[in-house]
Amino acid sequence: MYYVVRILIATLMILAMRGLAQAAQTADDRLAEGMAFWEPRAALCKAGAFNFPTKSTTNPSQPCDDGDMTMFNGLLCFAGDQRGCQGVIDAQDPETGQWFRSPRIRLLGYNDRGDASFSPDMALGVELYLVKTGDVDRAMKWATWLNGLPRKDFAPSGMNWFNWMTGYSIAWFCLEQYGCVVRPGDAVSLGLTFDYLHDKKNMPVLPNGSLRGTAASWARWEPLFMWLSSNNKPGYSQHLYAVDILLRRAISGDKDAWKTEATTLANKRENEGNAFFAWLAGEDRAKVIEETLLRCPDAGKLPTPPLFQWQWERDNAVEPGHLPAWQQSCYWDCIFMGKLLGG
Repeated sequence: MYYVVRILIATLMILAMRGLAQAAQTADDRLAEGMAFWEPRAALCKAGAFNFPTKSTTNPSQPCDDGDMTMFNGLLCFAGDQRGCQGVIDAQDPETGQWFRSPRIRLLGYNDRGDASFSPDMALGVELYLVKTGDVDRAMKWATWLNGLPRKDFAPSGMNWFNWMTGYSIAWFCLEQYGCVVRPGDAVSLGLTFDYLHDKKNMPVLPNGSLRGTAASWARWEPLFMWLSSNNKPGYSQHLYAVDILLRRAISGDKDAWKTEATTLANKRENEGNAFFAWLAGEDRAKVIEETLLRCPDAGKLPTPPLFQWQWERDNAVEPGHLPAWQQSCYWDCIFMGKLLGG
C-alpha cells in the first residue's frame, strides 16, 4: 500500500509539473510551434520554373487552386514572406507589364479556372507588393500597360450624365474587360499607390493618358469610397475592405490609420474570431495569437480537403452541407498571421 501511495503521489507531481510547464509556455512559443506545423504542409504550385504559394484542390490533374493567389501572395509579401513577394513578381509578364491572377495563369495567358485573367481584388495584392517593396520598375511597366488599354465612356443605360459630371470613362485591369473594370474605389487605391511611389520611391510621373486621368479624378474621393466599403456584405467583401485599410496604412505610414473603422469591422458579430480583423483593430497581441491558434490546424485538428480556404475572408455563417472555413484552411492564411505577429 505504501508503494502504491508513493507512485500515486509521484504521478500527481509529474502531472502538476507538466501543467505548470504548459502554463508557463509563452504565446510566442505556441505561435512558433504553430508555424513549424503549418510551414511544411502549405501547398506550392509548380508551373514551369515557378513554385509559388497556392490553395489546393483534390484533382491530381490540376492541384492548384490559384485563381486569387496574386491578392493572397501580396498579403503574404506584406507580412514579410518572400515566397509571396516572388509569387506576385512571377505573375507579371516581364515584357508587357501585364499582371495575372498567378504565375501559372500568366503562363497560360488566360484563367482556366473561369473569370477574367485579373481583377480589382488582384490589384490590391499587387499594390500591397509595390508599396511593401518599392518596386518602381515593375510598377512603371504595369502603369504603362494599363495606360495603353482602350477605354470606353461610362454610359450604360443612358448614364451619359455620369460622364458629364465626372469626366470619368471606364478603364480596365485586363483585356477581357468583364470583371476587370477599374471602379472609382479601385482608381483611388491605384492613384494613392502610384502617388506613394512617386513621392517616396522616385517613380517617374505617369504620362498623360487614361490611367493618370482615372486615378487623379477619384483620389480626392477616398473618404467617400472607404465609407461605402465599410458597408460591404459579410465575407470576402468585408475582407477586401480590411485589405484596403491595410494598404492605406502602408501608404501613410500610420499604423493607427482607419483604426476606428477596423475596430468596427472586427466587432461585427459575423467576424468574431477573425484573427486578421482583430490584428488590424490593434487588439492585444496575445489575444490575436490565441485567436489564430484556435482556428488554425494542429496535430489534433487537421483540415479537411480540399484545402482551399483563406479563412479570414469568410464570415462565421456556415451553409448547410458545408464546413466552417477554418476547417479547410490552406495553411497559408495561418502562415500569413504568424508572419504578421512576428512568428
